[in-house]
Amino acid sequence: MLRYVWMFLIWCVCLILTGTVFEMFAWGAVKPDLVMLWAIYVALHHTPARGAACGFVSGLLFDFYLGRYFGVYAVVLPLISLLSGILQKKWYRENIPLTIVLVFLLTCIGQSAVAALNLAGGAALYLRDVLPLIAGIAFYNALLTPLTYPWLHKAFTLGFLRRKLKWEEER
Repeated sequence: MLRYVWMFLIWCVCLILTGTVFEMFAWGAVKPDLVMLWAIYVALHHTPARGAACGFVSGLLFDFYLGRYFGVYAVVLPLISLLSGILQKKWYRENIPLTIVLVFLLTCIGQSAVAALNLAGGAALYLRDVLPLIAGIAFYNALLTPLTYPWLHKAFTLGFLRRKLKWEEER
């Protein structure tokens, strides 16, 4: 149970950093999507179904926080988490360069889905503005991966975010 409290606190830190610190380091409108990055990381260390469930909860809470176009992230994050969870079975999770590429591609897919859903919701988006934004966010997330992923991977496999086995819980 404490593990889920830690996961929620990390999600809150991602949300706060995105809205405060990374506003100062934004390139135009481009800043990292730490909530999507966190959803990808969680899905890499869980089953696809559990990762999608965590992605849905993260997306729903993020939509409450944003307050506009409700449901966009509640749809996108579970799909990205599910895709990430399926792909994590195919490669060695300790491979940082491969994880960087995966984060870049999944962020591109996720941000494209966010843009498509916003467009369907009536937002005035232009392709010439959206494509650099999607590529920029994906690039920013990929730049953050070597700084954040090794630490979180260690926390998921050996540390405070590790799932306890049944025999460990009984003690």
